[in-house]
Amino acid sequence: MLIKNNICRDSDLSQIQNQSKGAPNITPSHLDLIKGIMKEIDKSLKGKRKIMYSDIINLIIREDYRGKMFNEVILWCNYKIRQGKYYVLIE
Repeated sequence: MLIKNNICRDSDLSQIQNQSKGAPNITPSHLDLIKGIMKEIDKSLKGKRKIMYSDIINLIIREDYRGKMFNEVILWCNYKIRQGKYYVLIE
């Protein structure tokens, strides 16, 4: 796990591992964040293809977005990808 300009503590790693075992909780504020990210991605894709969970992860990393909400969105996207769901479907 690479963390830019931060030291990753063992307690941080165990917390992330515990969260990643089950489905991460997605709140309405997470959904608002995801929808905003999807709008940014859609501008660059220009409707050429569907938005993928990996697109969301890549944008967060490429734009160097930081914070608990972004980390939780990345975990949620990874969870969806591990389930075999590649295209974003917000219900």
